[in-house]
Amino acid sequence: MEENRNTEPLASEMYKDLQKHDAFKMKVIKWLVVALVFSIVGNVGQSIYHDWKWSMFDTFVVDSGDGSGNANLVQGDVGGDILNGENNGKDQEGREVQGNPDQAQGG
Repeated sequence: MEENRNTEPLASEMYKDLQKHDAFKMKVIKWLVVALVFSIVGNVGQSIYHDWKWSMFDTFVVDSGDGSGNANLVQGDVGGDILNGENNGKDQEGREVQGNPDQAQGG
């Protein structure tokens, strides 16, 4: 009877298995690095796009020097509207005040 026995020493077999595991680990590490780079590039791209979209909105300078936290628009046409504080616009003639006129002043 002729037997086909594996005559490879145990140390050589373990070394080959170790090489296979190391190759698999390196492949996984490479894929994770690629995913990380893709994520970083995506985040930078999203940030640039977000800043670009926000730059399309009008910006206004506000003056909050009254100390109470209220801010009024300094530039632009406010049209007499109360923005966030006391009304600094011109009163419009020909309009009557409806309701309690002191209610707007908190009284």
